Amino acid sequence: MLVTEREAKSILSAQTNGFLVQGPYPFTHALSPFSGCQFGQTTCGLFCYAQYLPNWHYRSEALKPHRWGHAVEVKANAPALLGDYLAKCTQSQRRQLRIFMATATDPYMPLEKERQITRGLVEVFARYDDLDLLVIQTRSPLVARDFDLLRHIPYAWLSLTIESDDEAQNLRGGPAFTTRFAVAAAAIEAGVRTQIAVSPCLPHSDRFAPKLLATGVQRFVVDTFTAGDGQGGGRTARSPYARLVEDWDDDAPAEALADVLRGAGVDVGWSAEGFGGIPYRTEEAKKGHPGGRAAAEQGDEMQLRLLPPEPPPADAMVLTIGTPDEPRRPLPGFPYFWLKYVTGFDARYHCAQALLGPFHKGIWSTVKAPSVHVLTQPKEPWRYAYLCGVAETRWADNLHVPVEFAPGQEVEAVTYNGVRIHITNARRLDIPWLDDGWNGFPRSFTTCRNFQFAVAMFGYDGVTRPAQPEFTSANRDRSLTTLQRRARRRNNP
Repeated sequence: MLVTEREAKSILSAQTNGFLVQGPYPFTHALSPFSGCQFGQTTCGLFCYAQYLPNWHYRSEALKPHRWGHAVEVKANAPALLGDYLAKCTQSQRRQLRIFMATATDPYMPLEKERQITRGLVEVFARYDDLDLLVIQTRSPLVARDFDLLRHIPYAWLSLTIESDDEAQNLRGGPAFTTRFAVAAAAIEAGVRTQIAVSPCLPHSDRFAPKLLATGVQRFVVDTFTAGDGQGGGRTARSPYARLVEDWDDDAPAEALADVLRGAGVDVGWSAEGFGGIPYRTEEAKKGHPGGRAAAEQGDEMQLRLLPPEPPPADAMVLTIGTPDEPRRPLPGFPYFWLKYVTGFDARYHCAQALLGPFHKGIWSTVKAPSVHVLTQPKEPWRYAYLCGVAETRWADNLHVPVEFAPGQEVEAVTYNGVRIHITNARRLDIPWLDDGWNGFPRSFTTCRNFQFAVAMFGYDGVTRPAQPEFTSANRDRSLTTLQRRARRRNNP
């Protein structure tokens, strides 16, 4: 293991996109005391996404020849930089700060025992009681060393990773799960605010949920590879872990675990929504937005920024995403989100390519909520508008809202994570289900709701054949039963 050190130029990284701003209570900054991570040679290094982040990608020349987990750079002046930054902030500015430590390393890796960089950072935070949030994410038992400080920081949360209770899942070693259960219980006993991050959820026994609850922790985040690796499972699919574990992309065990924990009455968040689910402490943070800058998007000012520059015609289809009284931020929970004006059907493709027609320019992945979108007037040569969102969770949580022009009618819908969808002068259309084996098409087509809608509305000539391949994974949850079950859960939370 190569260990180097450097004098960093800054220590807090403002967050404007990514998973830290996807939750209902987004973070403003990330803090990483190190570049690289010693745990990269243990089990988590088989799937860790941090090696793809800028912190490692743009590492120093000394670290460039080394693979993830084989080199660490210490930011020796990190505590001094943090101290200077917080001292220069006004009280109002500090009250907006919501800091996550760390996205790109473990702040309590074994090296920290000797170097005490993280200890120094915690000592700086302990001098202030007015920040909004500090989340310290680790899997290391070494964090217990700093309980004496953390218990007295009113905005500090320990987020302890425990992915399983089956030690056989520690394929390349790392802190034992039994040890981490004990650390969680000790943190609660010491008065440290603590959540457990089952991130990612690995294969586990039927006793996993009771063991988690026995720690006394009252807040949990459950995550999976498909929901949490930032590319819908794409990063994990290329990782060594995917080659070792056949069912790595099966979210069902994690969903079942989350349901059991919810049934016990504790706070359970899912993936990015869960990590960004700790409520604001201060009014300044409540009025802020990702990046820590004050956002004047309340009351009348919010209405002015929410509405289009010119009032839309009374007969226009108007799509509203979110509600006007919420702070404006990137739409959470959907890495892909689009609206298409549908003019026809191409049976060679599934997903968005099956629907012919132009995309609405104001809606594509980076859509903000709340926001208002005036849809193209009905006189244009399109038949339907199709709003679609690919969820960070499971296939059945995807959003599908096809509509047609209907003066005087309205469409109301809610995303899986509670974001309101409202469309005026529109009628929502049903999407009939296609059974497996329909006309010899693979399941990647017949379970695709875009494809199903296109077949229902435009028909099929019986000749056109698929040009896209079948999905590489089994997608066992792609069924009408799963869709109906998830719909019932959303309607009866």
